[in-house]
Amino acid sequence: MTTTHHGRTSAFHSVASRRLLAAAALLASLTVSGLASAAGWTAGPAMNHARAGAGSVTLADGRVMLVGGADAKRSAFAFYTADLYNPATNAWTQSSYSIAPHYLPGIALLQNGNVLIAGGLGSSGIQSTAEIYAPASNTWTIASPLNQQRYALTLTTLQNGHVLAVGGVITNGTPQATVERYNPATNTWTLVAPLATARRDHTATLLGNGKVLVTGGEGAGWIPLSSAELYDPATNTWSPAGNLAAVRSFHTATALANGDVLVVGGLGNNGPIAGTERYSLATNTWSSAGTLTSARQQHAAIAMPSGKVLIAGGWPATTTTELYDPATSTWSVAGHLAQGRNLVGAGLAGNGKAVVAGGSSSINVRLSSSELYTE
Repeated sequence: MTTTHHGRTSAFHSVASRRLLAAAALLASLTVSGLASAAGWTAGPAMNHARAGAGSVTLADGRVMLVGGADAKRSAFAFYTADLYNPATNAWTQSSYSIAPHYLPGIALLQNGNVLIAGGLGSSGIQSTAEIYAPASNTWTIASPLNQQRYALTLTTLQNGHVLAVGGVITNGTPQATVERYNPATNTWTLVAPLATARRDHTATLLGNGKVLVTGGEGAGWIPLSSAELYDPATNTWSPAGNLAAVRSFHTATALANGDVLVVGGLGNNGPIAGTERYSLATNTWSSAGTLTSARQQHAAIAMPSGKVLIAGGWPATTTTELYDPATSTWSVAGHLAQGRNLVGAGLAGNGKAVVAGGSSSINVRLSSSELYTE
């Protein structure tokens, strides 16, 4: 289309052409240097170790860290290390050796930038071991152990810097209702008010008002739960947070920019489910957030810079990925992973790209590959 502006058409096109050429040259240079890339999925570098069921967290410096997990032998929980993805170099590096191996641990970023990892399965079974990783010095130090050994728990950093450890498994798959609170300043764990319902494989999400929302999980007898509970750190009390429309465990819960929480997928009574729900902090109520294209459990959910939520991986080992738009409460397909994977590690890197790494394939092979998503 030709644009005429009071006889200055040719001048306008000359300026516009120069700007377009300059923009194209800049984009080309950014692409070559790795600073910009097209939207969608691209192959990332391989980790130093194949692992599934690792703890994952984004560090304050923008690196994505995967800790522990089960190794490629499928029978050992042998990881005394972490893999760290650096978006500046597009490479993974291995951390120093941790004090204990951790499979299905709790993990949390502390306010000082260090990482707390606690519990999980170790070489001798369920453990109470806790340790702290310092990214600045690449060192691990032992922390006080949990009062109760547990795996499939959650760790949530509270607004005052304390860390809340919720639920998990104590023995023979039995979920527990005990809750502990870690004080980094004194390196101590304190038992606090227990859950109303014992649960494992649940989610715990910090809300804008400082409370923690715990949803779903499995209760006694491996029964998926629909209940949700709210913990108030100021009063050390739990209160009901309504019921999800569907029972679910192995799901995800992601805080949205407006304070709501998005709950996605999980394991229901009859296998993986596609339903999603949204919790309103303002009204303490649940509503439908639509349906996924592919039902899934043990997947990853990543809050993107745009405010949308990316869903990737999960069992069955689907390659389909999906994006949730909170503004319209709608889902769209976000392309496909090159490799289906569940029990993945994931995080948002400092350059704004989503990192999905490791996990198990459809034939239960542990993976070292990673994939990157750009909005």
